[in-house]
Amino acid sequence: MRSSKLFPTILAAALVAAGCTDVHQPLAPEGNLAVLEYGAGKGPASQPVSVTVPFKADFSVWSKTDYADRRCGAHPLYFLTMEGHGNATHLGKVTVRFTFCCDFSTGAYWGTEATFVAANGDELWLTIPLGQIVPNHGDNSHYYQTRFDDPMPIVGGTGRFQGATGLLTTNAWVHDGADEWRTDVFPEGTLTMVRGKK
Repeated sequence: MRSSKLFPTILAAALVAAGCTDVHQPLAPEGNLAVLEYGAGKGPASQPVSVTVPFKADFSVWSKTDYADRRCGAHPLYFLTMEGHGNATHLGKVTVRFTFCCDFSTGAYWGTEATFVAANGDELWLTIPLGQIVPNHGDNSHYYQTRFDDPMPIVGGTGRFQGATGLLTTNAWVHDGADEWRTDVFPEGTLTMVRGKK
């Protein structure tokens, strides 16, 4: 008789235990659970995406050269520094600095390193491995005596330009007059930026 009184208690305990065995089962299909986990920051890190955009700039530079710096060799080889300002797409207002070696007897120049600095401090880095300044025979030769039109690769930067690549053409015009020595530069090309990089 005693066992018959315990039966309902044992049956109830067994049913409760059976109901608890599903506690660790997911409440949603695995695909949805994975989305929820990614949304909580537990998923794989996002992969960087490259975006290529047109690039144009318009700036002027003036000589800031120390002619006593002989790192490129003796006369007529000079290490030149040119600094200035202007505007560029994706940077806005910029300050610009170029350094390079130049042979004044031939117009050949090499080893150019250039930096464009945006108002927020982000930098875009460029180079011209080898270039040639040539006489200008165009309609504007009365003001711009020489010009150069060389490839200018983008080789990186800081901030949003970290890992940037691309290729510009210099499209540069040199005024070497009694009043001043200035180069007006209008480079064009493409800029590839890395988005989502952590």
